[in-house]
Amino acid sequence: MKKVLFFLFLSVLITSCSQNKSQDIEWIPFNWVSYTISDRTFEKAAMNIPVTIDDLPYKFTMQFDMGAAAETNFYGNKLAPFLEKYPTLNNKLDTTKKFWIQSLENPMFRNVSLQLGEVAFKNLDVGLFTNYGDELSLDTINSETEIHIGTISSTFVKGKIVIIDYRLNRLAITDTLPLEYQNASFESFIADNGLVKIPFLINEKIEHLLFDTGASIFSLTTTKQNALTVSEPEIVDSLSVPSWGEYITLYGLKTVSPIKFGGKTMESAIVYYEDNLFSSDDYDFYKAEKIWGLTGNAYFLNNVVIIDYKNKRFGVK
Repeated sequence: MKKVLFFLFLSVLITSCSQNKSQDIEWIPFNWVSYTISDRTFEKAAMNIPVTIDDLPYKFTMQFDMGAAAETNFYGNKLAPFLEKYPTLNNKLDTTKKFWIQSLENPMFRNVSLQLGEVAFKNLDVGLFTNYGDELSLDTINSETEIHIGTISSTFVKGKIVIIDYRLNRLAITDTLPLEYQNASFESFIADNGLVKIPFLINEKIEHLLFDTGASIFSLTTTKQNALTVSEPEIVDSLSVPSWGEYITLYGLKTVSPIKFGGKTMESAIVYYEDNLFSSDDYDFYKAEKIWGLTGNAYFLNNVVIIDYKNKRFGVK
């Protein structure tokens, strides 16, 4: 009887391992969008995913932005002509269900289907960011035109495991971690309203950085005071970037102190600051979020990153 139980257990174990090894990952492609600021072009400024909305015969894209804590949303001005032409989608708009963005209340769609690449997600609630985006006319759009229609935020992947393969321009949203990524270097992160705050060793002290896939240009952004603790004071770069209708200047300093994640020293980078970025006389974003700064895609372009929301851990392979 013991032998039977042993072989039964062995059979289950082998089957389980075999399933893990042969697990097909449903990869979703993403495309890098370039952006020119201060007369310089950054080829990897934003991550856009090809998207299909319900059965609309158009090619859409949405930015994958894990630094956005608001609901996944469509841009109201861009979506407006499609709502007029396709009442089935318009009828899914529920004005009694609200979400907030930029201190404004906006309605939500219910039971929307999104197909990211070839991967389908059904029965979703998606926000309508009212009066946002450039206005469109369907007369100027054909079925081959690619239309940037919205943002996929951190709420979309709540409770999931996200694998971002920067080297192959693809990502996956799964319920279980495939065997091939289980040996990544993992560190526990702080989950705060959908935002991911990952631990770095900075000046021999654990500091948390907000991980933001919408922050593709900069490896590190922080306050001037923090920047000076890890770098020489000489300004080696400056960029004038748009921020809510205005332009602000970010100043870059070369890091000289080692910055580590999970025992691995990160490549030397430029840390950027702007005296009043994300802050005002009565509000300081960094203090309010209890973070040292922000980091994004630029630090990990040669890696695969795993964000395990289920177990609150961040992995790099």
